[in-house]
This record gives sequence, C-alpha cells and structure tokens, in this order.
Amino acid sequence: MTLVLMLVFAISIVIGMPVALAIALGCLCGFLSNGTIPLMALPQRIVMGLDSFPMLAIPLFVMAGDLMNSAGITKRLINLSQRLVGHISGSLAQVGFLTNIFMACISGSGLASAAATGSVLIPEMKEKGYSKGFSATVIAAAATIGPIIPPSVPLVLYGSIAEVSVGRLFLGGAIPGLIMGISMMFITYFIARKRGYGVSPKASPKEIFQAIMDALLALLAPIAIVGGIISGWATATESAVIAVWISILLGVFVYKELTFQKIIAAVTSSMVTTGTICFIIAASAPFGWIMAWENVPTRVHASMEGIMHIPWLVLLLVMLCLLVLGMFLDGTPIIILTTPILLPVMKQIGVDPVHYGVILAINTMVGTITPPVGTLMYVTTRIAGCSIAEFSKEAWKYMLLLAVVLLAFAYIPPLVTWLPGVLMPM
Repeated sequence: MTLVLMLVFAISIVIGMPVALAIALGCLCGFLSNGTIPLMALPQRIVMGLDSFPMLAIPLFVMAGDLMNSAGITKRLINLSQRLVGHISGSLAQVGFLTNIFMACISGSGLASAAATGSVLIPEMKEKGYSKGFSATVIAAAATIGPIIPPSVPLVLYGSIAEVSVGRLFLGGAIPGLIMGISMMFITYFIARKRGYGVSPKASPKEIFQAIMDALLALLAPIAIVGGIISGWATATESAVIAVWISILLGVFVYKELTFQKIIAAVTSSMVTTGTICFIIAASAPFGWIMAWENVPTRVHASMEGIMHIPWLVLLLVMLCLLVLGMFLDGTPIIILTTPILLPVMKQIGVDPVHYGVILAINTMVGTITPPVGTLMYVTTRIAGCSIAEFSKEAWKYMLLLAVVLLAFAYIPPLVTWLPGVLMPM
C-alpha cells in the first residue's frame, strides 16, 4: 500500500499535478491497492485531518498578516528600518532584511512578507542600480525569516501534528530567526561594498525617534500576541484572534488606512492562502494514517539501526533528506508528510521535539529559495522581472550561509532550546 502511494505521488509530481491532488490521488490508490480497508475510511481520515482546534490558528495568523499589510504597517516598518540601517552599505538590501525581521513578528508568513516588502523595495532597488537578480534574492532570503520568528504558521502546523507546545516552538524560533537575519545582513554588507551599492544619509536621533513612535503600536503587537501564549493567558489560536483584532484596530482607528474594500481584499487573499494550506493538510491526513497502518516509522527506524548509535550522522542524513525534498515540495507538505515518520527517529537519538521542529521549519524555508520549486523565488522574481537563472546566480551565497547556520542550530541545541527552557519550562 505504501509503495503504491509513493509511486503514484512521485509520478503525479513529475507530470506537474498540484501537490494536494498528487497526495490525495496517491492515498486513494494506496487504499484501493490494499483491498481490505473500506473506502469510507478515506473521507473519514480527510475530515479528521482538519478537526483540530490548534489548526484554527493558521487561517487567523494568515488573515492577521494580510490585514496588517493592508493597514499601512509595512510602509511604517520600512521607514523605521531605513532610519536605523539605511546608512550601512547596501542600504536598501539592509532595509529589506530588517523590515522582514519586523514583519516576521507580525505575519508569520514568508509569502506575505516577501510580497509586502518586495513590492515596495525591489522597484526602488532596481532604480538605485541594484541588479534584478540581487534585488529578488535579497527579499526572498529575507522572507525566509518570517516563519521562524514567532508567530509562525509552519510551527503551528508542526506543533499540532507532533503534539508539541506551540508556545515553546515560538520561543525556540526566536533566537535562530534573529541569527539568520543578522548573518544575512552581514554577508550583504560585503557584497554591497564590493559592488559599490550606495548608502542613504545617516538619520538624526530625532528622525529615528519619530520613526519609532510612528511604528510603535505595530511593534508592540507581537508582544501582546506571543506574550499571551507564554504567560498562559491565551492559547495559540486565541492569540491569533487577538492578532486579527489588533490588525483591524490599528488599521481603522490609528493609521486610518484600512478601508472596507481593503478588509474584503485582505480576507479574500487569506481565504485563498488558507484554502491551499488546508487542502494539503486534508489530503495528507490519510497519508499519515497509512504510514501508521503499515508501521513505516518502525521500518525506517529499523533501516537506520546500524547508525542509530551515531546521532550526529542520523541528524545530518535527516537534514539532507529535508533539504532535497525542499527543492521539489513546499514546506507545508514536507512538514505533514515527514513528521510522523522522522519525529520518532529524532526522539530515539535524543533530539528534543521543539529543537527538531525549529530545524525542520528552517529546512523548509531554505527550500523556498531553492530551484526548481522555490515559492519565495517565484514571488520575488516575478516582482523583479528577472529569470530563475539570474536569481540562482545570486542566491547560492545565501543558500550556503543558511545551510551553515542550520548546521549550527542542529548541533548546538541550546540556540533553540535555551529560551523555551527559561520562559516556559516543562
């Protein structure tokens, strides 16, 4: 049954079928090949895959991000970033990274961050003499931070599947997300300096203060969202509701840029994004059930028995597998399909589930800027009007850097587990 499922899934992906349909078709063929399982079990598993209270946080965080983008928050964060780092070599690129760090604390979605910041910064970068490929690469690489720093849609998804505290996962992603952003800003400084990309005049203390005050309420929003989870006052789903209301209140009553038409557009956009994610989740639910039915996790563990006494090697092989998958699949199906199989292996070699969840999320984000199926790559190249070849020529530096920091997070667990251990001890 598993063999038939994987074969049909692989063929469907190769011929260009959407991932959700490929998974659903593979599961259907897997059920039919068994012959003893009633076909009614298939729709039952599909419904059960979405019947989860923590899953409600996903559409709500997506909606909050779209509403905040429509409320004028993005341009205020860009203005603040310009005042803070605009005088550093490659100023617009540095602004892109810092803005995406700020955006990550609000939207939790790489696509939302890339679209919002890219539509503003990429045309300006091209106008200032930055190459199309570099402009697209910088914004795409910066947007990988979005789903790592809390709140994070992929970590909510992983937490619901692995039954791990979403609050601890959010805290686990905070330090790695900041390290990712700072390290990419560091390498961008040397690239920009070598190419002679210009800088902006250094902002005065008064200008910095005004920019901070203008964006202050937007910057305080993540504290309310994540703080509610950490304190135990609200669940991840309830915090997502708070994020939506903060977005509406800021946009309508404070910044006064969120009109009824913009609200409708933001809700429509979030419905499309959520529909895509939920379609994949629903289609993948029978996949996990089939894996459990045929005892696949135990078989995988048995196949790796010879190297289980070398934890670092097992972890390295798992990360390589995830990176290869990321070249062909989006992060959502990777998390859904691999977690039931690989998480038991990780637990067996002593890897904390929070630690694994964060490095899994980072793995999937590296895949979003990797050809041939990098979702962030497609978003930013479309905005910049550049080819995949131009993008890839610039992106390899950031891919290599992210691979190095990923190894650091994997083999130095306190970088991930220290903050959850301090603020949310088990």
